Amino acid sequence: MHIFLITDSKTGINFFPKLEVLLRKRIADLELETVFVPFPEDVPAAVSSVEKEADLVFVFVLYEELNFKIKALLDKLIEVDMRSKTKVVKVVEESEYGNLDSLRLEQEKERLAEKWSEFILNLLFKKHGFKPKEPTDLEGNFL
Repeated sequence: MHIFLITDSKTGINFFPKLEVLLRKRIADLELETVFVPFPEDVPAAVSSVEKEADLVFVFVLYEELNFKIKALLDKLIEVDMRSKTKVVKVVEESEYGNLDSLRLEQEKERLAEKWSEFILNLLFKKHGFKPKEPTDLEGNFL
């Protein structure tokens, strides 16, 4: 299994080493490569350059403000995903990691690594793990 992790230098939090450790524990014969690009708008080209040799591409981009560049990035990633035979996981989110102290930053890296390793494992090995979650207590919750 060949997985690429792609992000840009503007994202400002690198949890990929922790993510790699978690994935290696659970996926036999894992080939994992990390790709860093200078700017978020460079990410689609990076995805295009690795898609043919990848089983999965995981993209992680954080932004400070939703603007036309981020919208264009999402559009391009969706285009690449639609024409590709490779699954592209597109995590493009508003940054919540402004000025964290070193302890809090490490905790966030751990949390992100655990969250996204579970997501990747479910995507690869539990195809039916993405059913909508329904409330367990429906009493009084009628539309």
